[in-house]
Amino acid sequence: MSQLNLNMLTVYEGPTLVPSEAVEAIPTYREAVRTCWLLKRRTRMTRAQLAEETGCYPSHITDYLSDNPDRRELPAKRIAAFEIACGNRCITQWLAAQAHLTIFETLIRKAA
Repeated sequence: MSQLNLNMLTVYEGPTLVPSEAVEAIPTYREAVRTCWLLKRRTRMTRAQLAEETGCYPSHITDYLSDNPDRRELPAKRIAAFEIACGNRCITQWLAAQAHLTIFETLIRKAA
């Protein structure tokens, strides 16, 4: 019996950066989370899948993605998993921009 060779269809390189113009247009943390979700790589990913991959309850995901500011927000400990699931670093970039840090400055400080 011979083995069937399949070509690799895609390569996953981890979450990508969002254009800085898009990050600058985001006014709040809640909108950064929502934008991260809107820019997700896997366009057919459901909120239930997102909940499973991030270790969150599905009802909490609904709150995190709500435009109602009175709903609960994505906790800091879930940001990395959320970004990995969505395939972009929108939330981290927004937080860095709020601290007036560029990605370059962040890398320099990490190397020092």
